[in-house]
Amino acid sequence: MAVAATSLVTLAELKTFLGITGGSTDTILEQSIDRASAWVERYCGRRFTSARVQEVHDAYGADRIVLKNPPAVSVFFVGGATDTVLTVSSTNPNDAFASVSVDSSSLHLHRRDSAGATTTTSLSLSTNDTTNELATAISAVTGFSGTANLNIPSIYIRKVAGRDLRNSSCLLEGWTESLSDYSIDENAAIIHGQFQRRYASILVDYTGGFTTIPYDLVQATLTVAARFFRDRTRDSGIASESLGGYSYSRRAAAEQQEEIRELLAPYRRLR
Repeated sequence: MAVAATSLVTLAELKTFLGITGGSTDTILEQSIDRASAWVERYCGRRFTSARVQEVHDAYGADRIVLKNPPAVSVFFVGGATDTVLTVSSTNPNDAFASVSVDSSSLHLHRRDSAGATTTTSLSLSTNDTTNELATAISAVTGFSGTANLNIPSIYIRKVAGRDLRNSSCLLEGWTESLSDYSIDENAAIIHGQFQRRYASILVDYTGGFTTIPYDLVQATLTVAARFFRDRTRDSGIASESLGGYSYSRRAAAEQQEEIRELLAPYRRLR
């Protein structure tokens, strides 16, 4: 295996940190890196590696939007109004069940025909990246038809779960109106504007996170990964041990945790 693209340190960095030169433990080291990176991101309540994301914020009554993954490197779209952009219909009235759902990555078509055969077809929003393309892909699936009412990026469609298509078509909405009356603090990833005047639900499409992971995040991740790696051969119930004239004591777990928390404190997202 290899270290995940979203992990915060490299295999070479962890091997240098631990003083390991050989390759016999590379697999467990890579697993330790992935697990440590996931632990750090879960503790901080955010992701750190640079990625393009779409976030929906309920901003009614607010004058700012705090994005989840600072810094905000690029903001592509801030949308404040929605319209019907895609119509999805069932084309077989004899089907026992037909529905559509949309999540952050795909549009899903669920169908059970009159004979009881069940199928689910998932259409990627990144592959079918406009509603025109997505409508064509829907119509190519047996039992369904799609019509693009407005052509927008597919990732701007509002998420829905299990809309029944047996009795009526589903009108999928998407963000279509771009806002311009705002300013942004890119480092803090805070958008300032008078959102309370008109809009209650705001879509922000942006690239957030670090292209180069800060040193203290690297240090915290290395420390956690090293602990995961070493603890695989240790009895967690033993705090100290003596053998002949040799003895050792382990640092208290609370001390280690506090050291890591201090490194991560500036990056923890307040909920």
